[in-house]
Amino acid sequence: MAITTYAELKTATSNWLNRSDLTSRIPEFIALAEASFNRTLRTRDMLTRATTTTDAQYVALPSDFQEMLNVELTSTDPPRRLLYATSDRSDDYREQKSNKTGIPVHYTIEGQTLQLNPTPDVSYTVQMNYYQDIPALSAQGDSGNNWLLTANPDCYLYSTLMHASPYLMDLQSAQMWGQALERATAELIMSDDKSRYAGGTLTMRPKYIYT
Repeated sequence: MAITTYAELKTATSNWLNRSDLTSRIPEFIALAEASFNRTLRTRDMLTRATTTTDAQYVALPSDFQEMLNVELTSTDPPRRLLYATSDRSDDYREQKSNKTGIPVHYTIEGQTLQLNPTPDVSYTVQMNYYQDIPALSAQGDSGNNWLLTANPDCYLYSTLMHASPYLMDLQSAQMWGQALERATAELIMSDDKSRYAGGTLTMRPKYIYT
């Protein structure tokens, strides 16, 4: 059967486990699979942008934030890309500059906030390019899907089966599904790399200014 929706994934999981008594548990296994994907996958399909206008030192990160790619001021002419600084280096910079305000140059991630350094002297438009959560299937109902299920149903199925195996006290199956998931995920990452960079030339540059 095709696996294109949340309902079909739940049915496929039940079929592959050959169990009809796990209806209330299978959504938990799928949620565990999604939590694992959010920690390990960083593909172009997870990239998105959020824009906010602020004159404050701290800006709340998007609720679906996983990892920052870059931060840019888009209201300046020309736009300015901010450089990453660790929390310690950011504090050192503030101390050296006597905590003066100005056009932000650096950014730091602190908890659930983005810290701008120096603190903006006026209101600026800040654009965050970041990796977002994979949309949870459970939030969309049985007919719901997302880009990962549409393009890579095998990854979803293998991860769900792997997370079901400990509940069933079946460590041998956990290892088998884990190996299948590892292969499928490696192929996904390789395909994503090719779609991003094939035909281009990569140029090395430092990611951080302060570490």
